[in-house]
Amino acid sequence: MTGSKRDELIAEVIRNLEMPFGDISFTPVLEDYYRTTIAKRRRRSMAAAVTIALVILAAFVVHRSFFTDTTTDPATFHRWLLPISGMAAVSLTVLAVSLSAASHRTADRTTVVGVVVIAALVAASFRIESGHAATIGIYCSVMVPLAATNLTALHFRQALVAVALSDVIYAAALLTMPAYDTMLHGPALLLMASVSAMTLWGNWRNDRSHRTLFLFMSRDRLLAERSASEAAELREMTALDPLTGIANRRAFEDRLAEVFSKRPRDPAALVMIDIDHFKAFNDCHGHPEGDRALVAVARALAGELRGAGDLVARLGGEEFAVLAPGPDHRDAAALLERLRRAVEKLAIPHGGVDEANAVVTVSLGCVVVGAGERTSRRDALESADRALYASKRAGRNRWTLFEPMPVSEREARLADEVGEIGL
Repeated sequence: MTGSKRDELIAEVIRNLEMPFGDISFTPVLEDYYRTTIAKRRRRSMAAAVTIALVILAAFVVHRSFFTDTTTDPATFHRWLLPISGMAAVSLTVLAVSLSAASHRTADRTTVVGVVVIAALVAASFRIESGHAATIGIYCSVMVPLAATNLTALHFRQALVAVALSDVIYAAALLTMPAYDTMLHGPALLLMASVSAMTLWGNWRNDRSHRTLFLFMSRDRLLAERSASEAAELREMTALDPLTGIANRRAFEDRLAEVFSKRPRDPAALVMIDIDHFKAFNDCHGHPEGDRALVAVARALAGELRGAGDLVARLGGEEFAVLAPGPDHRDAAALLERLRRAVEKLAIPHGGVDEANAVVTVSLGCVVVGAGERTSRRDALESADRALYASKRAGRNRWTLFEPMPVSEREARLADEVGEIGL
């Protein structure tokens, strides 16, 4: 959910909660959010409604088949099976659409149409019957408004449309019966109207209560989401270099600590990078051009990263660093050459050095810390810095891989240093 849409929803939720006398009025945006949020519960209700409907229809068929004499008028029994089969087919179709529809509007409209069609089939079924079977069918019609208002989870306006159309169909079927009986059919009409009114009232109350509860829950959830999103944005802002858009020193140090916490299992390559003669470039072209060069170099370096695990950061000024978990010395050498060439291929004219046709280049120093090596972050940074300055001393626009000094050589050098200071 985008921040603007979330803010709009929060404003609508708070507006509804602050309305006097508990009145609520959902805008289309809030209505969509509500119906989408309760879609899972609605699908469960629809599955329950269809299951109950199929059980009832099966019970009717069993009762009609085994407890009444269907042999005296088999044609009537077969005609009666047609609307019953139609009700089952419509119920299953409505369930299938409700479970698969991408939009709640499609599911709701299909449900309304399904309820009305089932009402017409119910009316057709009791008009086919005669005697006590017709009477049972007439009074069983009250299940239609019950299903429309309670089981199918239609909200009030949709339930009102479904029930009103069903009542019209029901009344028309009764009033046009060849043998209309005021003593029988009149109370049936009154019962249908009463059940419809009561269930609609209950549907309205339930819908209102659900929506009010939804508003309270949505307010807390949306405000929490906004706070989390703002915190994430703040963390991202504090982790990015404002000029180049890549990670800053803080993000680099956090990532370095994370990598070294896993380093007993995984190797890691740490690369320190300096733009060559950048002060001279700034003196020649000015700071705006220097900023543009920094952005271009940052993008070139970032374009050579292998995946989400690698990180390029600007440490400050013209200093950059790359952290690449995983590579050994051979892979690190290939990475260093790609980084060096990526900047050189930018072909940004330098102008601040004596060489003709000189372009902006970088010097790189890298240390690869193997899995299981007991090297601290500080030691790794110092080793990468030594390799970087070795590249500078060797003429710049090159890279150097730090090679650990053998123990005997380190001891000999330490002895020389001790001797020089007279200890």
